[in-house]
Amino acid sequence: MTRLTLVRHGQTDWNLQHRIQGSSDIPLNDTGRAQAAAARHGLWAELTPSVTVVSSHLGRAQETARILCEGRDVTIHTDERLAERAYGVWEGMLSDQRAMDFPEEFARWQSGREPRIEGYETHYELASRVQQAALDWADRVGDGGELLFVSHGSAGRMLLLELLGLPLTGLTLGHLENTAWSRVARSREGRWTLERHNAGAGAVPTGPAGPIY
Repeated sequence: MTRLTLVRHGQTDWNLQHRIQGSSDIPLNDTGRAQAAAARHGLWAELTPSVTVVSSHLGRAQETARILCEGRDVTIHTDERLAERAYGVWEGMLSDQRAMDFPEEFARWQSGREPRIEGYETHYELASRVQQAALDWADRVGDGGELLFVSHGSAGRMLLLELLGLPLTGLTLGHLENTAWSRVARSREGRWTLERHNAGAGAVPTGPAGPIY
């Protein structure tokens, strides 16, 4: 059995402002750094020393990974396929601005459908790339190996849904909280099972961050 633990990055200022980050490279704020430090002990109590750590290449994920791995002799690999969804022209926009400038597409977004905007990466596109990253790394560590992914809210959610064979629309698994973790395990037959979800949520300092940005 191969285990994969997924952690969302810590909080950023754009999370607090409810700006969509997407592929924009926004750094952690002080709360996000404190969240990662607070989550470190509880997370490592669930991991083996031989875990392979892989982070999105975006700065907020890489810094979260470095803080989580402080004091441990591990290499942090990066994989661009774990990056957050591209939100195109919506990146950096506040919710009110999106509603004003894109009323029809914002209404679609609010109702759980996908917006039809320039540069937006669809559920299918996002799920395909993050799933392929997971399968490649799972094959690399082999049966009995362990992975720790540090990624993002929407990318992480799509990864879990795709691995578990769940619908990509709606909020079947809910949102991923900053620095909370979820774990899935792959059997020798290739089936994935959800073992924990959003563990540690509420156990670290937080603020009114947007759920998937």
